[in-house]
Amino acid sequence: MFSRILRFSGLPFLSAITPFLFLPILARVAGAEGWVAIALGQSIGTFGALVVSLGYNVVGPTLVHQVEVSERRNLLRVSVQARATIFVPVAITAFVVASLLSPDRFKLAAGIMALAMTIVGLSASWYMIGLGKPAQLLVFDVLPKLLATAIAAVIVIFLHGDVVWYPALLAFASICSLGVYVGRTVGRSILSVHPREILSTIRGSGSIVAAEVSGGSYAVLTVGFVSAIAPPLQAASYISGDKLLKIGQVAIATIGNALQGWVVEDKVIATAARRRRQALGAHIALGLAGLAVFATVAPWLSGFLFGQTVAIDFPTAVAFGVAVVALSLSTALTRYFLIPRGQRKAVLVSVLLGVAIGVPAIHVLTPGLGAQGAAWGLAAGELTVLIAQAATVLFTSRKQPRLTRRSDVDEAN
Repeated sequence: MFSRILRFSGLPFLSAITPFLFLPILARVAGAEGWVAIALGQSIGTFGALVVSLGYNVVGPTLVHQVEVSERRNLLRVSVQARATIFVPVAITAFVVASLLSPDRFKLAAGIMALAMTIVGLSASWYMIGLGKPAQLLVFDVLPKLLATAIAAVIVIFLHGDVVWYPALLAFASICSLGVYVGRTVGRSILSVHPREILSTIRGSGSIVAAEVSGGSYAVLTVGFVSAIAPPLQAASYISGDKLLKIGQVAIATIGNALQGWVVEDKVIATAARRRRQALGAHIALGLAGLAVFATVAPWLSGFLFGQTVAIDFPTAVAFGVAVVALSLSTALTRYFLIPRGQRKAVLVSVLLGVAIGVPAIHVLTPGLGAQGAAWGLAAGELTVLIAQAATVLFTSRKQPRLTRRSDVDEAN
């Protein structure tokens, strides 16, 4: 398990946090307006990526193991075609919304930032993880983004270029690397389009996409909610905490991706059950570590990275830490228990319950408590998701017979 985590978490984590490496530079070079504009673009674009991904970032690694080896390239081909079908309208919408909501000086930068983040929904990283190819992740996902970020930093800091260079280069690098990878993996068959196949893929992804999008309505778009109802300094403070939370979310998601294939690849039921428990233990440890980091380091770190005027206080940091614990555990329950058992609707129901609690809580608590209220509202939604999923797993586990003898395992297989 630890070998799998080391090989398949480090690179995806580095890839996913790359867009956030530019933020400390932005906070000091572009000022408050540029900070808010890029943050809004990232938030809206991340939401767009959830729609475009069709849930492949959650179920993709498992699907790679479930299909025959000869069908894996076809799986990638169909997924790219289906996601590309909905990418254009979603990307245009994200660009327009981000531009309209951003300060006048940074409308273009915010729009292109939203576009760059939406492109993430087309990524083939889930396929590389499913195949067990960390080298491909490095070459086709991590390095292009790091190179784009480094070039943009040089242009903005030393050449005094416009901040729009950063999202523009990031979008260019993402599209080019994806095109090269799909071209070398799928070949000319990517041009073979079957509308019924694409429509079937989109329809089949309905429940998991609904869960992802519903969760995104408060986990991703909370920045927009808080910006609309909180005083500017409180909104900026929440954004600082939200950026640290996003790094925690990335760590959780990458470990989830790394262990998802490891859990389901062993067909012996007893071994798979043991791996599920070990993976769940890893997520418990990760969540508690995240809580400890937020409670002790986050107030100082947010001020160091983004400036003392937008740093988060201790109560807000604890609220974000609680959200990390809930996110880590619900990710484990989703990827190792519910999705492998085909309980996608249970995932959707749990997320809808989280939205029903989280969104009103954010709107009720933010006006009076500012960033702290928004953070606790977010935590309330995430805890609701966790409780609903835990209840589902416990209930369904009791209904399933336990396999205690080797003969039972052999017969079940």
